[in-house]
Amino acid sequence: MDRPETPPQPATPGPPHPATRRTWLRTTFSSLQVRNFRIYYLGQTASMVGTWMRRTAMGWVIYEMTGSRAQLGMVMGLALLPMFLLSPLAGTIADRVDKRRLVVLTQLLAAASSAATALLLFTGWAQPWHLMALATLGGIAFAFEVPSRQAFVSDLVGREHLLNAVALNSVLVNSSRVVGPAIAGLIMAAVGAGWCFLLDAVSYLVVTFTLLTLRLPPYRAPARLTSHWQDLLEGFREVHHNRRVRILMLLMALMGVFGWACQTLMPAIAQDILLLGEWEYGLMMAMFGVGAIAGALFVAGRTAADTSRRQVFGGVWLLCVGALAVAASRHPAPMGAGLAVAGFGAVMFMSTSNSLVQTSVEDRLRGRIMGIWSVVFGGSLPLGSFLAGWVAQVVSPFLTIALFASVLALSSFVIWRRLPRRQATV
Repeated sequence: MDRPETPPQPATPGPPHPATRRTWLRTTFSSLQVRNFRIYYLGQTASMVGTWMRRTAMGWVIYEMTGSRAQLGMVMGLALLPMFLLSPLAGTIADRVDKRRLVVLTQLLAAASSAATALLLFTGWAQPWHLMALATLGGIAFAFEVPSRQAFVSDLVGREHLLNAVALNSVLVNSSRVVGPAIAGLIMAAVGAGWCFLLDAVSYLVVTFTLLTLRLPPYRAPARLTSHWQDLLEGFREVHHNRRVRILMLLMALMGVFGWACQTLMPAIAQDILLLGEWEYGLMMAMFGVGAIAGALFVAGRTAADTSRRQVFGGVWLLCVGALAVAASRHPAPMGAGLAVAGFGAVMFMSTSNSLVQTSVEDRLRGRIMGIWSVVFGGSLPLGSFLAGWVAQVVSPFLTIALFASVLALSSFVIWRRLPRRQATV
């Protein structure tokens, strides 16, 4: 008599195959195979942690001094306003000079700004106008650094690894967004905010050292047949005629104005409503970075062929969902979760759109285009900070965040609906 057949057993899921893990690691961290980028990345690690320590301490100190939400928005805006005014010029300069040397000069200027702020806080001479002036000086350094640094990264890794390098830079920025505020909270509670600015100044010197150790071919200056003004006009003409770049610039502007109110107003929410101390405030600010790291790793694991309009617009809408969750929360735990969702969406949009813009233009135009990208980013962010601060002075911070997120979600949805339906990418 035949035995009854044993029904097939469902396969039990096991651990990922080692080859699969190796493939994922090679894809996600492919740009780190380039020696120069590895060294550059290590230097940027120190700089980014210092940057987020400084930003966290600046918001806390200015609000503690003034108690004014409007001035809180103002000092955050002044740190970014020079990007709006100077980044187009910085982009044309980046296309004409040695980008490494330009980045080094910006690091030294930023170090001087942070060191001066630390000195004023240590001596007790600091006044709100001092902090605003030094924040503006740091913003000038930032305005020249961003387009030159972004174009410089492309020179280090090439187009093949550009999306991955941009995404890994976002991992770094947002890992620092977690670590930096947490360390800043501990330092402010233990020894005072001045040490946050001093350590930030030291971090810029670390970056300068790593930049000087890169092995690069001798710099060859391009032929200068046109003026800076003509170069700038050529960059704006490219943005006008390149439909993909034009749409991404518009989305960036909307994101800058309406997407960051929850971060701008967090010092006021932490001190006035949640009654948090420095350490708890640092942890709250770090939650945005937790989500942002996850978003950056998600993008890093994708290839250039994977990028689509869903990845661009999905990032915008995830940011809106997270901001609305923050606006609806009255307790640190759900508010932190909302910040994490917002961070995931923000970085998914920023990393994807940045790489799409850079790969959509010719190499000779990249510095100028990234200068215009920086002016859109740097112009919209201070405008959003000023606007959020003044609105929150009239209504509650929570209502301000909800209004801004709703405007961003609605306007981006209108842009989505007007795009051709058959096209996969933006």
